[in-house]
Amino acid sequence: MIGQRQSIGSPVLAIFYGGPAGDLYQLKQWLPVFEQFQDELPTVLLVKNSVAALQLAKNSALPIQMAGNADSIEPLAYEWGLSAIFYVNNNLANFSVLRLADVRHIHLSHGESEKSSMVSNQLKAYDYCFVAGRASAERITSSLSLFDDSHLKQVGRPQLDQLAAATPISSSTDRATVLYAPTWEGDRPAMAYSSVASAGEKWISELLEDPTLRIIYRPHPKTGTRNSSAKQADIRIRSLIANATKGAPGAGHIVDTNSDCYPAMVSADVAVFDVSAMAMDYSTLKRPFFVTVPAALAGDLRDSPLWDAAEPLSTSAGSGLGEVINRALVKEMPSGSEMFVLHHFGADVPGTRVQSFQKAIQSVI
Repeated sequence: MIGQRQSIGSPVLAIFYGGPAGDLYQLKQWLPVFEQFQDELPTVLLVKNSVAALQLAKNSALPIQMAGNADSIEPLAYEWGLSAIFYVNNNLANFSVLRLADVRHIHLSHGESEKSSMVSNQLKAYDYCFVAGRASAERITSSLSLFDDSHLKQVGRPQLDQLAAATPISSSTDRATVLYAPTWEGDRPAMAYSSVASAGEKWISELLEDPTLRIIYRPHPKTGTRNSSAKQADIRIRSLIANATKGAPGAGHIVDTNSDCYPAMVSADVAVFDVSAMAMDYSTLKRPFFVTVPAALAGDLRDSPLWDAAEPLSTSAGSGLGEVINRALVKEMPSGSEMFVLHHFGADVPGTRVQSFQKAIQSVI
């Protein structure tokens, strides 16, 4: 057990995390959800990486047990009487733990998005895949052959209760706030959705020149880890914002690196995202937003359902983003946005999403 934490006791549920500390954003978004029903469904974090475990100890009251594989987890599962183990990614280490036969293995993922990684054939390995809504279920069943759709459970997006309750980042300015929240560069060409290297510096430089706009730059935690161009562009963007803040300290420009992305999202009057779960979550706020289209992936995104809620923004477009942003501030959302939210997240009642998620867990254990 890590640090001076609560006793593990006899947990009913476990979340297995086999990744490095750099990928903890995948898990951290689920911690507040499971913490809310810790009394009814006690949960333990099974963590392979010691550095990740130490970081988690600073972010959650959930008990932590070091456990890297099935050999270490199996005796604990029997001792505790675990009913289910959850997974927030498809890390290779997951597939050792999946050999345990007497617990439910449930894939959670770490967000709802149109990224190609959302339809991995690895999903077939789990007993259940919890997905947000019909859009995810349709995406999986239409992309994976021989997938048994009875393993899909639509559970909504419990984190949206946190989004609805989030407090905006304080600011004394009356400027309109623009959130630029790009994703990372990905680990393969099909996942290269990031706009940081191709357009981010150009866009931020232009937006900072508009005295009516306040900029919040929130890069993905893994930005620059796979591509030096993205890393250098991120450094330059941060420098641009730092210099602009020195010249106009009251403008309120910031680089947001907090673990919770929701305060930045509710602060925004308009937002620019790459294809990501953040874009999907933001759609529920019913505010104007753009999603970037990398030239290499334009064909894949041509018929994306994203365009029912967002405006496409080409990363190869020239200047003029400030003008586009200002038009969006007085423009209605695309007409399909209401149906988009319903299709992707279900017809849940705000404030009850965590309870609905808890009921979904109980129904399968």
